[in-house]
Amino acid sequence: MGVTITFIHMPKILLGVSSSFCANFLRGQVAFLAGKGYEVVIVSGPGEEIEKLAKEEGGRLIPISFTKKISPFTDLVQLFKIIRILKIEKPDIINAGNPKSGFLIMLACYIFGSKKRIFTLHGLMSDNKTGLFKWLITLTEKISCAIAEKVIVVSHSLKKHAEQRGVLLHGKGVVIEKGSSNGIDTDRFSRNVSAMEASIVLKKKYGIADSDTVIGFIGRLTKDKGIDILFEAFNRLVVKYSNLKLLLVGPIIPENPFSPRYTAQLHNDKRIIFTGKMLNIVPAYIVADILVLPSFREGFPNVLIEAAAMETPVIASDIPGCVDALQKGYNGELFNKGNVEDLIVHLEKLIKDRDLRTVYGRNGRVFVEENFRQEKIWEQQELLYKNT
Repeated sequence: MGVTITFIHMPKILLGVSSSFCANFLRGQVAFLAGKGYEVVIVSGPGEEIEKLAKEEGGRLIPISFTKKISPFTDLVQLFKIIRILKIEKPDIINAGNPKSGFLIMLACYIFGSKKRIFTLHGLMSDNKTGLFKWLITLTEKISCAIAEKVIVVSHSLKKHAEQRGVLLHGKGVVIEKGSSNGIDTDRFSRNVSAMEASIVLKKKYGIADSDTVIGFIGRLTKDKGIDILFEAFNRLVVKYSNLKLLLVGPIIPENPFSPRYTAQLHNDKRIIFTGKMLNIVPAYIVADILVLPSFREGFPNVLIEAAAMETPVIASDIPGCVDALQKGYNGELFNKGNVEDLIVHLEKLIKDRDLRTVYGRNGRVFVEENFRQEKIWEQQELLYKNT
């Protein structure tokens, strides 16, 4: 009597991100999908963060070195590499995010004829460009949204903004829950014993006293992130508040440089702590008394809800994305984009009022727990994958 063996097809999902730094967009999500029976393939720029993520969460990494600048020959080579990956892997579902990696992956999927093409709109890079470059970037954003079968938009304000600019057709974009690309791991981002101990070590390492007031920034150090504005505000406030320090956590991105004058100050001013890229950023949120994001362009800044989960008050630009990631007057403050004077007003308000910082911090934790738990985001994402 013969034995019948039934092979069950595991749905394969390809997740595309531009660089290793984007591992935070996928952390926990890969393990969730793998646990649901999906075979998860990650296409990303190489790096230790994404390699570690794939290994720990059961994904398989295929590295491609995406360039940030427009390079027709290199981009064409990468496009053919992606088409080849699609031919070999034959994924059932593709979800790729912008900027360039998402465009190239969506284009390759369209050429190859892949179904279930999902584009994740993390923001509009074209917002801060001018002239021909702005037109070209806008065109790639429009094409990415147009050829995708569904567009996940990471915030409600970004969806409205993208529709108003004509990048996204009305009715095509979907925002999952209250927004964000991956939600928040509220166990990891919490003031637990190990995080508090690590923050003490970090303060000792950089000579931060308990009497210091620390303004923190966590993310890529670029002009678009408003680093010039942050430096100007800090330089004016430190004259008045001698115990003020500036904590900068993240890599300097040469392709979008901020002022050389501030770059020099970053390396020479003892009141400024520059850590570079940190694999574990949790203790940095505890060290920071106030977290500032003076960005000119965002989709949904995870740094704001990470800080909120860590009970750190936040201040951010009043732009799409930021307005979804904090509640003004509840767990943080919004200032007029690019307005140094307004940023100083809000910073000084929190520098002087320690009790308000504590209230904002506690409220922030509640805000995240009620709106941005990862499990809710992942479940809705999977439902969208099944229904596309």
